[in-house]
Amino acid sequence: MALMGGFARIGNNEITILVNDAEKGSDIDPQEAQQALEIAEANLRKAEGKRQRIEANLALRRARTRVEAISVIS
Repeated sequence: MALMGGFARIGNNEITILVNDAEKGSDIDPQEAQQALEIAEANLRKAEGKRQRIEANLALRRARTRVEAISVIS
């Protein structure tokens, strides 16, 4: 699974995980994920200003997570 954004809480031998988005690794197209990662890296390099850098960094983290999710199942 690729889990994007969120947090986990552990207490009383229970784990609660809240995420903003989740995607099964088997549902991710490897070529599309790799292309999205390359685009996100390029966008971060050319980002100007704080807001653009933050948004580009978030997109890059999401793209990396998706690529890592498919790497685990390969």
